[in-house]
Amino acid sequence: MKPDHEYGLLIEPVQRYGTDYIEVRLARREDDRPYPLGCPGDGEVSYGYGCPKHLVGLVVDGLGMCGFISDTGEPSFIAYDVAFSDVHRADERKLKMMAKAIRKVNARVRKDDAREPGDKYMALAGALKLSFAVERIARRGNGDPDDWRWMSIAEGRNRYRALIEEAVAAAVARKAA
Repeated sequence: MKPDHEYGLLIEPVQRYGTDYIEVRLARREDDRPYPLGCPGDGEVSYGYGCPKHLVGLVVDGLGMCGFISDTGEPSFIAYDVAFSDVHRADERKLKMMAKAIRKVNARVRKDDAREPGDKYMALAGALKLSFAVERIARRGNGDPDDWRWMSIAEGRNRYRALIEEAVAAAVARKAA
């Protein structure tokens, strides 16, 4: 079996249907790859993915946070609770492991009294013992690898907060124009 991989949070601004979103989702890191990977979808180590022991029995593929910039009235960031997204297949066994993972995270959110997005980000990272944050800083295309910024969890929280502030400021500027 491969050694345990590191798990962390991918922070990514996304635009969908003319709305700015800022997403945070779990990602995996291998030493020999300069980019983040997706998480195995089964919550087990049986397939050799190197799932850390503290995550065995939890499905974390698709787990994260999402929020969008509302420009109704004064522009603001509307954050959703920690949730699963882009889950393409789930059977009863997988649903139970997903529920276990989200209960663990929500218990930490309640314990930490996390209310604002940066605090929920830290509760998510703490509950699952995540070790890094990463952001794509340049899309290259043409077969060239993208550039990535690797950060500590705390640096990632600060970057997440900054992305929210930047997106809200851009919405305010658009509205004023």
